[in-house]
Amino acid sequence: MNLHRTPVVSALSAVVGVALLGGTAFADKAPDGHLPSQVTAWAAAWNGTDPNQLGSLFTSNGTYTDEAVVFTSHGRQEISGWKARTDTLIDQVHVTVTGAYQSGDHITIESVYAGHIKGAPKPFAVPMATILVLDGKQIASDKDYYNLNAVLTQSGLPTDWTPGK
Repeated sequence: MNLHRTPVVSALSAVVGVALLGGTAFADKAPDGHLPSQVTAWAAAWNGTDPNQLGSLFTSNGTYTDEAVVFTSHGRQEISGWKARTDTLIDQVHVTVTGAYQSGDHITIESVYAGHIKGAPKPFAVPMATILVLDGKQIASDKDYYNLNAVLTQSGLPTDWTPGK
């Protein structure tokens, strides 16, 4: 496997690029403790119970792509629907932001994605990288990168498991 072309390595390369090009790095353990407002709102929406809270963070034609399951939602309604579907499949869905890096209208988020797939023997907690592209204060696109096989393995499910199987 060529590690230089994997999505997570590309996302992490973007983080290094931000540092080298003079972007601003934020982390939840930074001295001032401040994260970009879009990051705190995004995490609160994922950790909340109202699916529309996530959709409202996006532009009207925004996109949300879950690269692990190769699915893209278009527009606020579909993005809200993605959050609602996630909540029906995974109990206690939670995102813990461990760092965020911003350069212009791009934000890279490092986090831990956790939950308990309904019917699975065990919960999961995996690293995730998210790239947000902003349009003003709203999110124009979101791409999430995490290891689906790690989610399934930690959950005690076969790596070919799909909902309803």
